[in-house]
Amino acid sequence: MPKSFSQFQDGLTSEQLGLFLYLDKIFTEIEGVTRKMRYGVPFYDYGQWICYINPRPKEKAELCFLDGNKLISHYPILQTKDRKRVAGLTLDANQDIDIELILSIFDTAILLVKPT
Repeated sequence: MPKSFSQFQDGLTSEQLGLFLYLDKIFTEIEGVTRKMRYGVPFYDYGQWICYINPRPKEKAELCFLDGNKLISHYPILQTKDRKRVAGLTLDANQDIDIELILSIFDTAILLVKPT
């Protein structure tokens, strides 16, 4: 299991790496968002865990939101896959991704953890 960011990157296909680097750049440019490796994959935090990127077979990756169960009513595209809390969006590295949708879900997830 990769322990560092570079070890994680080394285990990706070139297509997955391109997708990951694109999402990583977008997420880490959001003020207050940090990245940390946990369980061998990158997690993005905003004071609390927001989401993680999990590589999947066949040039895919799943963008998983920790509070996905709270997001799914607004974003039915998210899938729980029998998980109680986490819901994710499977992305294909060989297809266009809807970055506006991803950022909308990400922003809503931040609102769930932002102190009031």
